Amino acid sequence: MSTHRNDHGQHTHDQRTQVSAGAMVPMLALEAYTRARVSRSDSHLIRLRVSAVNECRFCTAMHRRDARKDGWDDARIVAAEDWPAHAGELSEGDLTVLRFADAITHIRGEDSVSDQLWDDVVRHRGEAGTGQLLMEAVTINAWNRIAVATRKDPGSLKGVRREDIDPVRPR
Repeated sequence: MSTHRNDHGQHTHDQRTQVSAGAMVPMLALEAYTRARVSRSDSHLIRLRVSAVNECRFCTAMHRRDARKDGWDDARIVAAEDWPAHAGELSEGDLTVLRFADAITHIRGEDSVSDQLWDDVVRHRGEAGTGQLLMEAVTINAWNRIAVATRKDPGSLKGVRREDIDPVRPR
């Protein structure tokens, strides 16, 4: 495996061999399940946040692009990716979805998703919606792990802007 520096001076690795097509079948089924059941807004919240937490450049770039296509501006994207610093800019329902995504991503045993958090999600999104949001977070965590392990190149995505790959964020 060779390494080099890209046009931005960052240390990069060559993309690795991809997962077999047969192994992708269940992933694509999860993707279809969540797309049919989770609102675009909640999907963007979860996919942006989880991909940012997992430092998956490929998925983060993809979901920035997708959110922008659905009318999200940079401020909303940043708020989703770094909600603790932008909590005042988000609704209580959105904050609950983001807390839930964090709890599922940073799993540390059964106490990771507290009864209080679960009940809050149910209050905001309903019983069925809570299960669907759980599967959305599971799905993007799995995609992040595949993309990171295989070193998917975010520059290979169509319609992605340079800022989607390497955003300039105020400190």
